[in-house]
Amino acid sequence: MSPEIEAAIAAIEKLSPQERQQILQMLLESQQPNLEKLSDRFWQGFALHELIESQKPITVNQPQELRAYFWPEEESIDDFLTFMREQRQGTLSSDLS
Repeated sequence: MSPEIEAAIAAIEKLSPQERQQILQMLLESQQPNLEKLSDRFWQGFALHELIESQKPITVNQPQELRAYFWPEEESIDDFLTFMREQRQGTLSSDLS
């Protein structure tokens, strides 16, 4: 937390509950136009060309391009699948109780 925020919190702690509420109201009102604009933009959606421009997706020509070498050699896939199965069974058992 920045020193400025810590100082602001220390100053706010000295205020009455009504004064704190006024500060909160002022902060909310100052953000309201921005939130409304963001909300409107969210519900309007994006055109496909806008998404492509903003996200810059890559084109995959061959599935091998997506291959990753991150699985540790000392761990077998069978051990992992056993672990996952046990975890899921434990989760299901705890959900049922």
